[in-house]
Amino acid sequence: MHFDLAHFPDYQEGFFGGSAKPDTLVTLVELRKELACLHITHVGYSNLAIARRGTAADVAVTTTLPFSWVMRYSAKGYHKVDPLLESVIAPNKPSQASGSIRNLAQDIKTSTEIERYFHDRETRNTGNLFLAVSTSNNHGFKGITEFTFNVDKSEQTSFIESMRQRLVACAGRLHTILHGNRNPALAAVVAKLLTKRELDCLYWAANGKTDGEIGEILDIARWTVVTYLQNAKNKLGCANRTSTVATALALGVIEMPVIANKF
Repeated sequence: MHFDLAHFPDYQEGFFGGSAKPDTLVTLVELRKELACLHITHVGYSNLAIARRGTAADVAVTTTLPFSWVMRYSAKGYHKVDPLLESVIAPNKPSQASGSIRNLAQDIKTSTEIERYFHDRETRNTGNLFLAVSTSNNHGFKGITEFTFNVDKSEQTSFIESMRQRLVACAGRLHTILHGNRNPALAAVVAKLLTKRELDCLYWAANGKTDGEIGEILDIARWTVVTYLQNAKNKLGCANRTSTVATALALGVIEMPVIANKF
């Protein structure tokens, strides 16, 4: 499984910040101020099988965790044991209801690997309380937001209860900013209308590639690229290429332009 990572290390512009939504970083900073949290990580995903281009990522991740930790996370393969991603990666595990809050560190007792993971996080100053809040937009596109804090162990239970409403509200706000218009069911229907090559061409067009550049990437003739994009325009009922790409992005048929590397 691959992850598309939008990274704002320590609430600063990331390497691909120019391609991300302009209000994302502003929202993250506002949420940190409102909650007094250390870091925020959001995972957006669909539990429906949607036809996507062959190299598309399955999960969209937005995080403010330090660059050093993200690199360590990747090198250690922590995505395999991270409870935050468990409901996304494990197909048979039921997802949490929207608005539910889960203390991820409670999973320590289920696995020594998970225990080592959270111990590593604590020693590297990413927090000692890791709260995951489940959300979903009106179309069923799901999200999980992790807020991290430093709270004395004896006060964590009361802290969670006192913060519950604000955590749910902030998680919902972030999910709406990032994925408010994502519609998995509609995207699945529309994706069936388009061929894989049409989806490929739309994706690269969304990334600003010219017809010639798309042809080189996909190893097809330039005029073939033009034909594929014209077919996609007609199928989506759009007036021009710009609106075709915008429609495909809005529906979630193709991924947003590249905003980070995959880890």
